Amino acid sequence: MSFEDDFVEDDEMNMIDEDVASDSEAESLSDSDSENEITEKLAEPTKTAVYNRDGLLDKLQDISWPEDVDWTHKLTVEIEQGQAVDVNDDLAREMAFYTQALEGTRQAFEKLQEMGLPFLRPADYYAEMVKSDTHMEKVKSKLLYEKKQMEEAEERRKARDNKKMAKEVQSQKMKERAKQKKDEIESVKKWRKQRQQSGFSEKGAGELDLEFGNGKSFQRGGGKKRPGVSPGDRSGGKGKPTSRMNNKKREFRDSKFGHGGRKGLSKQNTAETTNDFKGGFRGGKAGGNKRQKR
Repeated sequence: MSFEDDFVEDDEMNMIDEDVASDSEAESLSDSDSENEITEKLAEPTKTAVYNRDGLLDKLQDISWPEDVDWTHKLTVEIEQGQAVDVNDDLAREMAFYTQALEGTRQAFEKLQEMGLPFLRPADYYAEMVKSDTHMEKVKSKLLYEKKQMEEAEERRKARDNKKMAKEVQSQKMKERAKQKKDEIESVKKWRKQRQQSGFSEKGAGELDLEFGNGKSFQRGGGKKRPGVSPGDRSGGKGKPTSRMNNKKREFRDSKFGHGGRKGLSKQNTAETTNDFKGGFRGGKAGGNKRQKR
């Protein structure tokens, strides 16, 4: 190989090195830009960290499902994503999760039906509740108490509104009555004024002079007094007859018992009975037990 050929080869190698250097610089710039965009720094591995790739793969092989295992043990469904989803778009990402879950459920449902496996919960199945019956009873009582409080508050509000409405109606009625009374008084005054202007006298205003043809006023019962009939007797003397025997009994009882009246203080001491010591003490003793000790 000649010297010229060696020189050309050296130039080509230098050009290749320059291209590689420019590419590495561009990559380093892009990496620096991406690092600037990332606000959170990745945690640096510790000095005692061990990266055993072969051990990790061996452990993954131990815990992974075998290839010949039945599908009923895994129940895994793979869904192919039709188009790429922007992971930074929250709405599109969550919609993709929802679509995949819905499609996977549909495929698993059809596959289980084809296999004839029971997978739906029976109607008479009762699962154990997470919370106890005592706790749920407390929750129920609290909800019922809150509902009762709301109903009572509503009833009180309605009662206040009804009371307010009743007061308004009552005040309106009172105003109407006062207005009616005022109108009536005004009409009476107007009527009296018209009578005075027309020449009628005001004799016995408000009184009625009822006289009959003979010039005598009306009297109850014709004005006749019947013997043996009290003025308040409406039976006209046809009531229960009184005999002399009854009169004698009445006189005897009146003389013995009096004519009634207040008897509650008949046995109460007065100043005279308190200062009267002539009667002495009954039984020879002022009081105490009447039994004598032997």
